[in-house]
Amino acid sequence: MNKLKNIGISALAGTLVSLSAAQAGGVSVTGSWELSYTNLNHEKVTGNKIGMNKNISFGASGDVSDGGAVTWATTIGGTDAMGLTSASMNINMGGIATLAYDSGTGGYGANAVDNIVPTAWEEIDYGFSTGISDLGAVSASKGVINFTAKAPTAGTGISISYQPRMGGTHQADGATGGDVGGSTDGWDVVIDFVYYDAAHFGMRWGIAGQLQVPEMTCEKIRQEDRAGVTDTSCSTGLKDNPYGGSMYYTMKLGPLSLGTQATFQDPMDAAASGIANKRTIVAGGALTLGTVSLSYGEAWDRYKWNNANRGFADKQVAPDQADSQAAGDASLKEWEGNDANEFQTIKFRGWSAAVNIGPVALKGTRNHVGGMGENASSAPRTHSEVNLSIAF
Repeated sequence: MNKLKNIGISALAGTLVSLSAAQAGGVSVTGSWELSYTNLNHEKVTGNKIGMNKNISFGASGDVSDGGAVTWATTIGGTDAMGLTSASMNINMGGIATLAYDSGTGGYGANAVDNIVPTAWEEIDYGFSTGISDLGAVSASKGVINFTAKAPTAGTGISISYQPRMGGTHQADGATGGDVGGSTDGWDVVIDFVYYDAAHFGMRWGIAGQLQVPEMTCEKIRQEDRAGVTDTSCSTGLKDNPYGGSMYYTMKLGPLSLGTQATFQDPMDAAASGIANKRTIVAGGALTLGTVSLSYGEAWDRYKWNNANRGFADKQVAPDQADSQAAGDASLKEWEGNDANEFQTIKFRGWSAAVNIGPVALKGTRNHVGGMGENASSAPRTHSEVNLSIAF
């Protein structure tokens, strides 16, 4: 397998006559094999608890004439179909700026800082369908263009990502994505005020923002209505452009790493039963002693609903006089809910551990979700997993 590494590629000019000079670079092949044992709530039927995952990654790199570099990476998931999992191309402009095309790696933009609280292995919402609310919807999509500029040493910098059509999939050379529904493009930006990482000390402090721009929203319908369009219905869809913001801070002092992150999201859900906004706080720490790492974290994800009642009415009150001339008519009385109905909180907590011995790693995690999280009767409240991985 190691014979596949460091294969030189050269003398392409003779066969690719459109190029004025030969291209040269190096190719590497890496991969991993994982075996896991997963356990859920004791009352859940899990069947076979042993699973397997295989990945193989191809990479290439080469220098350009101005002192920069070009890197390329592709990962293939080891399923029977051997489908393309992710790919990226990165042009490094002298170590200060990079221009990248990303198709599924999620290593750029706001998705790269969606939750940077230190962990020994997996994040504390791993294994649940109800995950912690975070940013990354734009830069996690396939087909993202990213530009990043960073100052040397301190790491202060800015990263901007653009997705022309969210929801698409991988595209072959010369192909187009077509209509994926929704016609939404998006932007996100990450600003690191401080990003310093040394052997025994590190600190990162920054902010991230995200904006999705759908083709049609309630606000755009209203604008068209003022221009003569009569359709003013807005009981479904989006009120306006969804957006979100996040602030994060991490610090490393020797073997101890600590971090916290706060995120706000407004999904602009126009439905009466929809979510008005989400507010999240995540905090945790990790301890690394040689090849052994341990971590623990907690998160609070608070939802605010458009309809405070949501079917759980608290009391009856008469509508305003301006709303009805028959305010005393009981049939016209409204239901008014309290904060217990308007707000709900999901709490996450979990720990991870890992032991790394060369190419072999033994990892474990146990996570729990409470509140309205995983509220379906068939959904697990806990997720425990032991994982053995071998990399080559």
